[in-house]
Amino acid sequence: MRTHTGGSRLAAVGAGAALLLTACGDDGAETASAEDGGTLSIYNCEPQNLMPGNNTENCGSRVLEQLFTGLTQIDYETYEAVPAVAESWETEDQTTWTFHLRDDFTFHNGDPVTAQTFVDTFNWVVDPDNAQAGATFHDKFVGYDDVVEGEAQEMEGVRAVDEHTLELELSEPFGQLPVVLTYTSFFPMPEVAFDDMEAFQSSPIGNGRYQMDGEWVHDVEIAMERYEEWPGEDPGAPQRIEWMIYNDVDTAYTDVLAGNLDILGEVPPHRIAGVEDDFGDNWSQHESSRFVYMGFPLYQEEFEDPDLRHAMSMAIDREEIIENIFDGSQTPARSILPPVLPQGRDDACEHCHFDPEAAADLYEDAGGPSELTLYTDSGTGHDEYVEAIGNQWRQNLGIEEIRYESLDFAQYLDLHESEGVTGPYRLGWLLAYPSPQYAMEPLYSAGAPSNYSGYASEEFDELIDQANAADVEEADTIYQEAEDVLLEDLPVIPLWFQDYFIVHSDRVTDVDMDLRSFVRVEDVTVTD
Repeated sequence: MRTHTGGSRLAAVGAGAALLLTACGDDGAETASAEDGGTLSIYNCEPQNLMPGNNTENCGSRVLEQLFTGLTQIDYETYEAVPAVAESWETEDQTTWTFHLRDDFTFHNGDPVTAQTFVDTFNWVVDPDNAQAGATFHDKFVGYDDVVEGEAQEMEGVRAVDEHTLELELSEPFGQLPVVLTYTSFFPMPEVAFDDMEAFQSSPIGNGRYQMDGEWVHDVEIAMERYEEWPGEDPGAPQRIEWMIYNDVDTAYTDVLAGNLDILGEVPPHRIAGVEDDFGDNWSQHESSRFVYMGFPLYQEEFEDPDLRHAMSMAIDREEIIENIFDGSQTPARSILPPVLPQGRDDACEHCHFDPEAAADLYEDAGGPSELTLYTDSGTGHDEYVEAIGNQWRQNLGIEEIRYESLDFAQYLDLHESEGVTGPYRLGWLLAYPSPQYAMEPLYSAGAPSNYSGYASEEFDELIDQANAADVEEADTIYQEAEDVLLEDLPVIPLWFQDYFIVHSDRVTDVDMDLRSFVRVEDVTVTD
Protein backbone atom coordinates (compact mmCIF):
# COMPACT_ATOMS: atom_id res chain seq x y z
CA MET A 1 0.00 0.00 0.00
CA ARG A 2 1.28 3.45 -0.91
CA THR A 3 0.76 5.88 1.98
CA HIS A 4 1.83 9.43 2.74
CA THR A 5 1.68 11.24 6.04
CA GLY A 6 3.31 14.36 7.31
CA GLY A 7 3.30 17.05 9.93
CA SER A 8 1.44 20.29 9.75
CA ARG A 9 4.18 22.35 8.10
CA LEU A 10 2.44 24.11 5.21
CA ALA A 11 3.63 26.19 2.30
CA ALA A 12 1.48 27.97 -0.27
CA VAL A 13 0.36 25.75 -3.10
CA GLY A 14 -0.67 25.90 -6.65
CA ALA A 15 0.14 25.22 -9.96
CA GLY A 16 2.37 37.43 -17.39
CA ALA A 17 2.88 40.10 -19.16
CA ALA A 18 3.50 43.78 -19.57
CA LEU A 19 1.54 46.15 -17.42
CA LEU A 20 1.36 50.66 -15.99
CA LEU A 21 0.87 51.43 -12.42
CA THR A 22 -2.53 53.09 -12.65
CA ALA A 23 -3.07 53.93 -9.01
CA CYS A 24 -1.98 53.19 -5.49
CA GLY A 25 -3.84 51.31 -2.79
CA ASP A 26 -6.70 52.64 -0.71
CA ASP A 27 -5.40 55.65 1.17
CA GLY A 28 -7.67 54.74 4.04
CA ALA A 29 -6.26 51.24 4.44
CA GLU A 30 -4.36 50.58 7.64
CA THR A 31 -0.69 49.86 6.91
CA ALA A 32 0.99 47.09 8.84
CA SER A 33 4.27 47.76 10.64
CA ALA A 34 7.53 45.87 10.32
CA GLU A 35 7.00 44.34 13.78
CA ASP A 36 3.95 42.40 12.60
CA GLY A 37 5.32 41.48 9.18
CA GLY A 38 4.99 44.73 7.28
CA THR A 39 3.45 45.48 3.91
CA LEU A 40 4.91 44.02 0.72
CA SER A 41 4.14 45.51 -2.70
CA ILE A 42 4.80 43.39 -5.77
CA TYR A 43 4.26 43.71 -9.50
CA ASN A 44 1.50 41.70 -11.13
CA CYS A 45 -0.35 41.67 -14.40
CA GLU A 46 -4.15 41.94 -14.61
CA PRO A 47 -5.59 38.43 -14.08
CA GLN A 48 -8.12 37.03 -16.52
CA ASN A 49 -10.20 36.00 -13.52
CA LEU A 50 -9.87 34.89 -9.89
CA MET A 51 -11.89 31.68 -10.19
CA PRO A 52 -9.77 28.70 -9.10
CA GLY A 53 -11.38 26.37 -11.63
CA ASN A 54 -11.20 28.84 -14.49
CA ASN A 55 -7.65 30.06 -14.02
CA THR A 56 -5.09 29.12 -16.66
CA GLU A 57 -2.48 31.88 -16.44
CA ASN A 58 0.17 33.13 -14.06
CA CYS A 59 -1.36 36.53 -13.25
CA GLY A 60 -4.26 34.87 -11.44
CA SER A 61 -2.37 31.83 -10.14
CA ARG A 62 0.07 33.93 -8.12
CA VAL A 63 -2.82 35.50 -6.24
CA LEU A 64 -4.99 32.40 -5.90
CA GLU A 65 -2.30 30.26 -4.34
CA GLN A 66 -2.01 32.73 -1.48
CA LEU A 67 -5.79 32.86 -0.96
CA PHE A 68 -6.32 29.07 -1.08
CA THR A 69 -4.80 25.86 0.27
CA GLY A 70 -5.46 22.59 -1.55
CA LEU A 71 -5.48 18.98 -0.45
CA THR A 72 -1.75 18.79 -1.09
CA GLN A 73 1.07 21.23 -1.70
CA ILE A 74 4.55 21.19 -3.22
CA ASP A 75 7.72 21.11 -1.18
CA TYR A 76 9.85 23.34 -3.41
CA GLU A 77 13.07 21.84 -2.11
CA THR A 78 12.20 18.28 -3.18
CA TYR A 79 9.34 19.00 -5.66
CA GLU A 80 7.28 16.34 -3.93
CA ALA A 81 3.65 16.54 -2.88
CA VAL A 82 3.32 16.94 0.89
CA PRO A 83 0.32 17.36 3.22
CA ALA A 84 -1.86 20.47 3.25
CA VAL A 85 -5.60 20.20 3.99
CA ALA A 86 -5.08 16.45 3.67
CA GLU A 87 -2.81 15.33 6.49
CA SER A 88 -2.26 11.90 4.92
CA TRP A 89 -3.34 9.70 2.03
CA GLU A 90 -2.99 6.15 0.82
CA THR A 91 -3.60 3.96 -2.22
CA GLU A 92 -3.09 0.27 -2.93
CA ASP A 93 -3.35 0.41 -6.71
CA GLN A 94 -2.76 4.06 -7.81
CA THR A 95 -6.45 4.04 -8.83
CA THR A 96 -8.45 4.49 -5.62
CA TRP A 97 -7.01 7.10 -3.30
CA THR A 98 -8.14 7.95 0.22
CA PHE A 99 -7.32 11.38 1.66
CA HIS A 100 -7.63 12.06 5.39
CA LEU A 101 -8.38 15.74 5.99
CA ARG A 102 -7.40 17.91 8.94
CA ASP A 103 -10.32 19.15 11.04
CA ASP A 104 -9.00 22.66 11.67
CA PHE A 105 -9.05 24.30 8.24
CA THR A 106 -11.64 27.01 7.75
CA PHE A 107 -12.51 29.42 5.00
CA HIS A 108 -11.95 33.09 5.65
CA ASN A 109 -15.64 33.47 6.59
CA GLY A 110 -15.26 30.81 9.30
CA ASP A 111 -16.95 27.94 7.43
CA PRO A 112 -15.19 24.56 7.88
CA VAL A 113 -13.37 22.86 5.02
CA THR A 114 -14.66 19.28 4.77
CA ALA A 115 -14.55 16.36 2.38
CA GLN A 116 -17.92 17.43 1.00
CA THR A 117 -16.38 20.83 0.24
CA PHE A 118 -14.03 19.18 -2.26
CA VAL A 119 -16.82 17.00 -3.71
CA ASP A 120 -18.99 20.06 -4.33
CA THR A 121 -16.11 22.11 -5.76
CA PHE A 122 -14.82 19.43 -8.14
CA ASN A 123 -18.30 18.70 -9.48
CA TRP A 124 -19.04 22.40 -9.98
CA VAL A 125 -15.79 22.91 -11.90
CA VAL A 126 -16.49 19.94 -14.17
CA ASP A 127 -20.14 20.86 -14.88
CA PRO A 128 -20.11 22.05 -18.54
CA ASP A 129 -22.73 24.69 -17.73
CA ASN A 130 -20.05 26.50 -15.70
CA ALA A 131 -17.50 26.50 -18.57
CA GLN A 132 -14.42 26.29 -16.35
CA ALA A 133 -11.12 26.14 -18.25
CA GLY A 134 -9.57 23.90 -15.59
CA ALA A 135 -12.24 21.21 -15.90
CA THR A 136 -10.03 18.94 -18.01
CA PHE A 137 -7.57 18.54 -15.13
CA HIS A 138 -10.30 16.38 -13.51
CA ASP A 139 -10.64 14.05 -16.50
CA LYS A 140 -9.10 11.03 -14.77
CA PHE A 141 -11.88 10.83 -12.16
CA VAL A 142 -14.44 8.07 -12.72
CA GLY A 143 -17.62 9.69 -14.02
CA TYR A 144 -15.98 12.73 -15.61
CA ASP A 145 -17.23 11.81 -19.08
CA ASP A 146 -20.71 11.08 -17.72
CA VAL A 147 -20.94 14.66 -16.45
CA VAL A 148 -19.27 16.38 -19.40
CA GLU A 149 -20.85 14.36 -22.19
CA GLY A 150 -23.87 12.80 -20.52
CA GLU A 151 -26.60 13.71 -18.07
CA ALA A 152 -24.89 12.85 -14.78
CA GLN A 153 -24.84 15.63 -12.19
CA GLU A 154 -21.84 14.38 -10.19
CA MET A 155 -18.71 12.34 -10.78
CA GLU A 156 -19.06 8.86 -9.34
CA GLY A 157 -15.36 8.73 -8.46
CA VAL A 158 -15.37 11.76 -6.12
CA ARG A 159 -16.86 10.74 -2.76
CA ALA A 160 -17.03 12.04 0.81
CA VAL A 161 -16.74 8.95 3.01
CA ASP A 162 -17.29 11.05 6.09
CA GLU A 163 -16.70 14.66 7.13
CA HIS A 164 -12.92 14.39 6.92
CA THR A 165 -12.33 11.46 4.55
CA LEU A 166 -12.30 11.99 0.79
CA GLU A 167 -12.11 9.11 -1.68
CA LEU A 168 -11.00 9.72 -5.28
CA GLU A 169 -11.40 6.89 -7.78
CA LEU A 170 -9.62 7.19 -11.13
CA SER A 171 -10.42 5.60 -14.47
CA GLU A 172 -6.81 4.41 -14.76
CA PRO A 173 -3.83 4.17 -12.40
CA PHE A 174 -2.11 7.51 -11.91
CA GLY A 175 0.69 7.82 -9.39
CA GLN A 176 1.13 11.56 -9.98
CA LEU A 177 -2.28 12.43 -8.49
CA PRO A 178 -1.00 14.03 -5.23
CA VAL A 179 1.21 16.40 -7.28
CA VAL A 180 -1.59 17.23 -9.72
CA LEU A 181 -3.92 18.11 -6.84
CA THR A 182 -1.70 21.12 -6.02
CA TYR A 183 -3.01 22.90 -9.13
CA THR A 184 -5.46 25.81 -8.72
CA SER A 185 -8.32 23.88 -10.36
CA PHE A 186 -8.50 21.68 -7.24
CA PHE A 187 -8.67 24.49 -4.66
CA PRO A 188 -11.80 24.24 -2.45
CA MET A 189 -14.58 26.83 -2.61
CA PRO A 190 -17.01 27.63 0.23
CA GLU A 191 -20.75 27.10 -0.05
CA VAL A 192 -21.37 30.84 -0.37
CA ALA A 193 -19.42 30.90 -3.62
CA PHE A 194 -22.08 28.89 -5.44
CA ASP A 195 -24.72 31.51 -4.63
CA ASP A 196 -23.02 34.30 -6.61
CA MET A 197 -19.87 33.38 -8.51
CA GLU A 198 -19.46 36.86 -9.98
CA ALA A 199 -19.37 38.41 -6.51
CA PHE A 200 -17.11 35.61 -5.28
CA GLN A 201 -14.36 36.23 -7.78
CA SER A 202 -14.40 39.97 -7.08
CA SER A 203 -13.37 39.11 -3.52
CA PRO A 204 -12.64 35.36 -3.26
CA ILE A 205 -13.21 33.70 0.09
CA GLY A 206 -10.47 31.12 0.36
CA ASN A 207 -8.81 28.97 3.01
CA GLY A 208 -5.21 30.06 2.48
CA ARG A 209 -2.55 32.00 4.36
CA TYR A 210 -3.97 35.31 3.15
CA GLN A 211 -7.47 36.72 2.84
CA MET A 212 -8.75 39.49 0.59
CA ASP A 213 -8.76 43.02 1.95
CA GLY A 214 -11.63 44.52 0.00
CA GLU A 215 -12.39 43.75 -3.62
CA TRP A 216 -10.10 43.24 -6.62
CA VAL A 217 -9.65 46.75 -8.07
CA HIS A 218 -9.27 45.93 -11.75
CA ASP A 219 -6.14 47.30 -13.42
CA VAL A 220 -5.08 48.81 -10.08
CA GLU A 221 -4.39 46.33 -7.27
CA ILE A 222 -5.36 43.21 -5.35
CA ALA A 223 -4.73 43.59 -1.61
CA MET A 224 -4.67 40.82 0.97
CA GLU A 225 -4.02 40.47 4.70
CA ARG A 226 -2.60 37.51 6.60
CA TYR A 227 -5.35 35.16 7.81
CA GLU A 228 -4.52 34.68 11.47
CA GLU A 229 -6.75 31.60 11.82
CA TRP A 230 -4.84 29.67 9.16
CA PRO A 231 -3.81 26.50 11.04
CA GLY A 232 -0.38 25.86 9.54
CA GLU A 233 2.88 26.27 11.42
CA ASP A 234 4.38 28.61 8.80
CA PRO A 235 2.08 31.59 8.32
CA GLY A 236 3.02 34.15 5.70
CA ALA A 237 5.86 36.44 6.74
CA PRO A 238 4.40 39.73 5.43
CA GLN A 239 1.30 40.95 7.23
CA ARG A 240 -0.07 42.51 4.05
CA ILE A 241 0.57 41.90 0.34
CA GLU A 242 -0.38 44.42 -2.31
CA TRP A 243 -0.33 43.05 -5.87
CA MET A 244 0.13 46.23 -7.91
CA ILE A 245 -1.21 45.86 -11.44
CA TYR A 246 0.84 47.43 -14.25
CA ASN A 247 0.31 47.59 -18.00
CA ASP A 248 3.97 48.47 -18.64
CA VAL A 249 6.66 46.35 -17.04
CA ASP A 250 9.25 49.09 -17.67
CA THR A 251 7.27 51.38 -15.40
CA ALA A 252 7.34 48.70 -12.72
CA TYR A 253 11.12 48.45 -13.14
CA THR A 254 11.62 52.18 -12.61
CA ASP A 255 9.20 52.12 -9.65
CA VAL A 256 11.33 49.47 -7.91
CA LEU A 257 14.41 51.54 -8.68
CA ALA A 258 12.73 54.58 -7.13
CA GLY A 259 11.58 52.62 -4.05
CA ASN A 260 7.88 52.90 -4.93
CA LEU A 261 7.50 49.13 -5.49
CA ASP A 262 9.19 46.35 -3.55
CA ILE A 263 9.49 43.47 -6.03
CA LEU A 264 9.45 42.90 -9.79
CA GLY A 265 9.86 39.24 -10.73
CA GLU A 266 9.84 39.69 -14.52
CA VAL A 267 12.66 42.02 -15.55
CA PRO A 268 12.17 42.75 -19.27
CA PRO A 269 14.96 41.36 -21.54
CA HIS A 270 16.31 44.76 -22.57
CA ARG A 271 16.83 45.68 -18.90
CA ILE A 272 18.79 42.56 -17.94
CA ALA A 273 22.22 43.91 -18.89
CA GLY A 274 21.75 46.85 -16.52
CA VAL A 275 20.33 45.19 -13.41
CA GLU A 276 23.61 45.01 -11.54
CA ASP A 277 24.42 48.67 -12.19
CA ASP A 278 20.86 49.68 -11.28
CA PHE A 279 20.31 47.50 -8.20
CA GLY A 280 23.69 46.43 -6.83
CA ASP A 281 22.96 43.36 -4.70
CA ASN A 282 19.17 43.71 -4.93
CA TRP A 283 18.67 41.35 -7.86
CA SER A 284 18.84 37.63 -8.58
CA GLN A 285 18.64 35.22 -11.52
CA HIS A 286 16.50 32.08 -11.40
CA GLU A 287 16.09 29.04 -13.60
CA SER A 288 12.52 28.08 -14.42
CA SER A 289 10.59 25.27 -16.08
CA ARG A 290 9.56 27.45 -19.07
CA PHE A 291 10.57 25.44 -22.14
CA VAL A 292 10.91 27.34 -25.44
CA TYR A 293 10.96 25.27 -28.61
CA MET A 294 10.54 25.16 -32.39
CA GLY A 295 7.96 22.56 -33.40
CA PHE A 296 7.29 20.83 -36.70
CA PRO A 297 3.93 20.25 -38.39
CA LEU A 298 4.44 16.52 -38.87
CA TYR A 299 1.24 16.38 -40.91
CA GLN A 300 3.33 18.08 -43.65
CA GLU A 301 5.19 15.44 -45.70
CA GLU A 302 8.47 17.38 -45.92
CA PHE A 303 8.97 17.21 -42.13
CA GLU A 304 8.30 13.49 -41.62
CA ASP A 305 11.96 12.38 -41.70
CA PRO A 306 13.55 12.52 -38.22
CA ASP A 307 16.97 13.09 -39.81
CA LEU A 308 15.72 16.36 -41.29
CA ARG A 309 14.58 17.44 -37.81
CA HIS A 310 17.94 16.37 -36.35
CA ALA A 311 19.75 18.46 -38.97
CA MET A 312 17.68 21.56 -38.27
CA SER A 313 18.34 21.24 -34.54
CA MET A 314 22.08 20.82 -35.05
CA ALA A 315 22.14 23.91 -37.30
CA ILE A 316 21.03 26.21 -34.45
CA ASP A 317 23.74 27.91 -32.40
CA ARG A 318 21.74 28.36 -29.21
CA GLU A 319 24.58 30.01 -27.30
CA GLU A 320 25.05 32.68 -29.96
CA ILE A 321 21.36 33.60 -29.99
CA ILE A 322 21.19 33.63 -26.20
CA GLU A 323 24.24 35.85 -25.95
CA ASN A 324 23.25 38.29 -28.69
CA ILE A 325 19.53 38.62 -27.96
CA PHE A 326 19.21 37.71 -24.27
CA ASP A 327 22.57 38.91 -22.96
CA GLY A 328 23.38 35.32 -21.97
CA SER A 329 20.38 35.07 -19.68
CA GLN A 330 18.75 31.84 -20.89
CA THR A 331 19.77 28.21 -20.33
CA PRO A 332 20.37 26.27 -23.58
CA ALA A 333 17.99 23.31 -23.77
CA ARG A 334 19.48 19.90 -24.42
CA SER A 335 16.53 18.04 -22.97
CA ILE A 336 12.74 18.28 -22.83
CA LEU A 337 12.35 17.72 -19.10
CA PRO A 338 13.48 20.94 -17.39
CA PRO A 339 16.79 20.52 -15.54
CA VAL A 340 15.16 22.17 -12.49
CA LEU A 341 13.06 19.02 -12.05
CA PRO A 342 14.74 16.20 -10.11
CA GLN A 343 14.08 13.98 -13.16
CA GLY A 344 15.67 16.49 -15.54
CA ARG A 345 19.01 15.87 -17.26
CA ASP A 346 21.31 18.62 -18.50
CA ASP A 347 22.56 16.90 -21.66
CA ALA A 348 20.11 14.21 -22.74
CA CYS A 349 19.73 15.34 -26.37
CA GLU A 350 22.30 14.01 -28.84
CA HIS A 351 20.99 16.24 -31.63
CA CYS A 352 20.89 19.51 -29.67
CA HIS A 353 24.56 20.44 -30.06
CA PHE A 354 25.66 22.94 -32.72
CA ASP A 355 27.40 21.11 -35.59
CA PRO A 356 26.77 23.02 -38.84
CA GLU A 357 28.87 20.78 -41.10
CA ALA A 358 27.15 17.57 -40.00
CA ALA A 359 23.80 19.35 -40.09
CA ALA A 360 24.28 20.47 -43.71
CA ASP A 361 25.16 16.94 -44.86
CA LEU A 362 22.24 15.42 -42.97
CA TYR A 363 19.80 18.04 -44.30
CA GLU A 364 20.88 17.40 -47.88
CA ASP A 365 20.65 13.61 -47.49
CA ALA A 366 17.16 14.01 -46.00
CA GLY A 367 16.01 16.11 -48.98
CA GLY A 368 15.29 19.18 -46.87
CA PRO A 369 13.16 21.89 -48.54
CA SER A 370 14.82 24.95 -50.11
CA GLU A 371 12.01 27.24 -48.89
CA LEU A 372 10.50 27.54 -45.43
CA THR A 373 7.85 29.57 -43.63
CA LEU A 374 8.47 30.11 -39.91
CA TYR A 375 5.61 30.91 -37.53
CA THR A 376 5.37 32.71 -34.21
CA ASP A 377 2.96 34.75 -32.13
CA SER A 378 3.35 38.51 -32.29
CA GLY A 379 3.71 41.28 -29.76
CA THR A 380 5.67 39.37 -27.13
CA GLY A 381 9.25 39.73 -28.37
CA HIS A 382 9.65 36.34 -30.04
CA ASP A 383 10.05 37.59 -33.61
CA GLU A 384 13.68 38.61 -33.14
CA TYR A 385 15.01 35.20 -32.13
CA VAL A 386 12.80 33.35 -34.62
CA GLU A 387 14.38 35.47 -37.36
CA ALA A 388 17.82 34.70 -35.90
CA ILE A 389 17.04 30.97 -36.15
CA GLY A 390 15.89 31.49 -39.74
CA ASN A 391 19.14 33.28 -40.58
CA GLN A 392 21.18 30.42 -39.10
CA TRP A 393 19.20 27.87 -41.09
CA ARG A 394 19.75 29.90 -44.26
CA GLN A 395 23.46 30.15 -43.57
CA ASN A 396 24.11 26.63 -42.27
CA LEU A 397 21.67 24.56 -44.33
CA GLY A 398 21.69 26.48 -47.60
CA ILE A 399 17.96 27.21 -47.50
CA GLU A 400 17.27 29.71 -50.26
CA GLU A 401 14.18 31.50 -49.01
CA ILE A 402 12.65 31.90 -45.55
CA ARG A 403 9.38 33.70 -44.91
CA TYR A 404 7.91 34.69 -41.56
CA GLU A 405 4.32 34.61 -40.35
CA SER A 406 3.54 36.44 -37.10
CA LEU A 407 0.01 36.39 -35.69
CA ASP A 408 -1.66 37.48 -32.47
CA PHE A 409 -1.86 34.62 -30.00
CA ALA A 410 -5.55 33.78 -30.46
CA GLN A 411 -5.17 33.59 -34.25
CA TYR A 412 -1.95 31.65 -33.82
CA LEU A 413 -3.64 28.94 -31.75
CA ASP A 414 -6.57 28.83 -34.17
CA LEU A 415 -4.13 28.19 -37.01
CA HIS A 416 -2.52 25.35 -35.06
CA GLU A 417 -5.85 23.78 -34.21
CA SER A 418 -6.91 23.83 -37.88
CA GLU A 419 -3.52 22.36 -38.96
CA GLY A 420 -2.91 25.47 -41.01
CA VAL A 421 0.76 25.77 -40.01
CA THR A 422 3.01 24.71 -42.90
CA GLY A 423 6.48 25.19 -41.41
CA PRO A 424 8.47 25.26 -38.16
CA TYR A 425 6.76 27.20 -35.36
CA ARG A 426 7.72 28.73 -32.00
CA LEU A 427 5.91 27.86 -28.78
CA GLY A 428 6.65 27.57 -25.07
CA TRP A 429 5.45 25.48 -22.13
CA LEU A 430 5.52 26.21 -18.40
CA LEU A 431 4.78 23.57 -15.78
CA ALA A 432 1.54 24.09 -13.85
CA TYR A 433 2.84 21.54 -11.33
CA PRO A 434 6.31 19.97 -11.04
CA SER A 435 5.90 16.60 -12.72
CA PRO A 436 7.58 15.08 -15.79
CA GLN A 437 4.09 13.88 -16.75
CA TYR A 438 2.94 17.47 -17.30
CA ALA A 439 6.15 18.31 -19.18
CA MET A 440 5.40 15.65 -21.81
CA GLU A 441 1.95 14.04 -21.93
CA PRO A 442 -0.13 17.16 -22.85
CA LEU A 443 2.30 18.06 -25.66
CA TYR A 444 3.31 14.78 -27.27
CA SER A 445 0.73 12.06 -26.53
CA ALA A 446 -1.30 11.13 -29.60
CA GLY A 447 -4.38 13.34 -29.78
CA ALA A 448 -3.47 15.47 -26.74
CA PRO A 449 -5.03 18.98 -26.84
CA SER A 450 -1.66 20.80 -27.00
CA ASN A 451 -0.01 18.33 -29.40
CA TYR A 452 0.09 20.81 -32.27
CA SER A 453 2.82 18.89 -34.13
CA GLY A 454 0.55 15.90 -34.69
CA TYR A 455 3.25 13.64 -33.25
CA ALA A 456 2.19 10.04 -32.57
CA SER A 457 4.36 7.27 -31.16
CA GLU A 458 3.01 4.04 -29.69
CA GLU A 459 6.30 3.52 -27.85
CA PHE A 460 6.12 6.96 -26.24
CA ASP A 461 2.44 6.60 -25.30
CA GLU A 462 3.05 3.17 -23.75
CA LEU A 463 5.94 4.50 -21.66
CA ILE A 464 3.86 7.46 -20.46
CA ASP A 465 1.05 5.07 -19.48
CA GLN A 466 3.52 2.89 -17.60
CA ALA A 467 5.06 5.85 -15.79
CA ASN A 468 1.66 7.31 -14.90
CA ALA A 469 0.56 3.97 -13.43
CA ALA A 470 3.75 3.46 -11.44
CA ASP A 471 4.40 4.45 -7.86
CA VAL A 472 5.91 7.92 -7.85
CA GLU A 473 9.34 6.63 -6.76
CA GLU A 474 9.41 4.11 -9.61
CA ALA A 475 8.12 6.44 -12.32
CA ASP A 476 11.17 8.66 -12.79
CA THR A 477 13.22 6.24 -14.88
CA ILE A 478 10.24 5.41 -17.09
CA TYR A 479 9.51 9.11 -17.72
CA GLN A 480 13.17 9.54 -18.74
CA GLU A 481 12.82 6.60 -21.15
CA ALA A 482 9.81 8.35 -22.67
CA GLU A 483 11.88 11.53 -22.98
CA ASP A 484 14.60 9.55 -24.79
CA VAL A 485 12.02 8.50 -27.40
CA LEU A 486 11.08 12.15 -27.92
CA LEU A 487 14.70 13.25 -28.18
CA GLU A 488 15.34 10.70 -30.88
CA ASP A 489 12.15 11.43 -32.83
CA LEU A 490 12.50 15.19 -32.13
CA PRO A 491 8.98 16.39 -32.98
CA VAL A 492 10.14 19.70 -31.46
CA ILE A 493 13.57 21.32 -31.27
CA PRO A 494 14.54 22.29 -27.70
CA LEU A 495 15.86 25.88 -27.73
CA TRP A 496 16.26 27.05 -24.12
CA PHE A 497 14.77 27.14 -20.66
CA GLN A 498 13.87 30.69 -19.68
CA ASP A 499 15.66 32.31 -16.79
CA TYR A 500 13.85 35.01 -14.79
CA PHE A 501 15.37 38.03 -13.06
CA ILE A 502 14.05 39.54 -9.85
CA VAL A 503 14.82 43.08 -8.70
CA HIS A 504 13.72 44.42 -5.33
CA SER A 505 13.90 47.42 -3.05
CA ASP A 506 16.04 47.84 0.07
CA ARG A 507 12.93 47.19 2.21
CA VAL A 508 12.82 43.44 1.57
CA THR A 509 15.05 40.37 1.90
CA ASP A 510 14.64 36.60 1.43
CA VAL A 511 13.31 37.04 -2.11
CA ASP A 512 13.16 33.74 -3.99
CA MET A 513 11.35 32.17 -6.96
CA ASP A 514 10.05 28.68 -7.72
CA LEU A 515 10.29 26.74 -10.97
CA ARG A 516 7.00 28.21 -12.22
CA SER A 517 8.49 31.74 -12.04
CA PHE A 518 6.39 32.60 -8.95
CA VAL A 519 8.04 34.80 -6.32
CA ARG A 520 7.53 33.04 -2.97
CA VAL A 521 5.88 36.10 -1.43
CA GLU A 522 4.91 34.24 1.74
CA ASP A 523 8.62 33.91 2.64
CA VAL A 524 9.69 37.51 1.98
CA THR A 525 10.92 39.52 4.96
CA VAL A 526 9.90 43.18 5.08
CA THR A 527 12.63 45.05 6.96
CA ASP A 528 10.96 48.41 7.63
